[in-house]
Amino acid sequence: MRSRVLVLLPCCLMLAGCSAGESAAPSAAPTTTAPQAPSPTTSKPTFGTTAIPSAPLRLTGEMTRPGARLQFGEKAIVPVRHYYPLLKTYAEGVLGIVVQRIRTAPGSKVQGNFDDDDRAMLKRHIAYYAKITVTNESGNAFSPGTPRFNGEFGDFGPAVTMVGEKGLPGCREGNPPDSDEFGRKGAEWKTCLLGVSSRSRPMTEVQYHDPPYGKETQFEDDPSPDFNKHYNLGPITWS
Repeated sequence: MRSRVLVLLPCCLMLAGCSAGESAAPSAAPTTTAPQAPSPTTSKPTFGTTAIPSAPLRLTGEMTRPGARLQFGEKAIVPVRHYYPLLKTYAEGVLGIVVQRIRTAPGSKVQGNFDDDDRAMLKRHIAYYAKITVTNESGNAFSPGTPRFNGEFGDFGPAVTMVGEKGLPGCREGNPPDSDEFGRKGAEWKTCLLGVSSRSRPMTEVQYHDPPYGKETQFEDDPSPDFNKHYNLGPITWS
């Protein structure tokens, strides 16, 4: 998982199936049987090191297994590694993640820089959202970055795709805290996952896809080696 500064675009909406670049969300893991976890050894989390990682993220015994299926409200324990391109440093740590049950609200309540056509589309759909609490479990100084959560809407994905900054009263994604705010054991960041769809294609699950559970995003200027052959072991799913 990489910490990057992204430019936020004006909001727009697209009906599912109308954009060639749109694809369906990945389907949820079919069983509660998790695959074999990697080696249970890992190095002590560090902050601000310039040393390029020589090994992929590993799972210790207390960490959540790839492919695990949790109930809403249960905590997952996951390893993370961030690269800070401006500082050319790496930080590792351990996060706790709790996803609350999925709630609904009228699509008209979604806030953003929408035009009249988008507003009309929102009124015909439902907002699905899940509040998420991310905690510092390792106690060292690092930022949680932007964890990769996906809402699961079945085989065809959500009925509406939203692009750009958006929000809902009581559901704010917010900016991840920096290492000064988050750099102590038990520090919390409250965020939220928001999607818009129809009643016939509801959001039923939330998945976590950062390494080693999913693939690592590699950028051209990243000095670190590509460890993806060790990753993509299976997402964590809350339902």
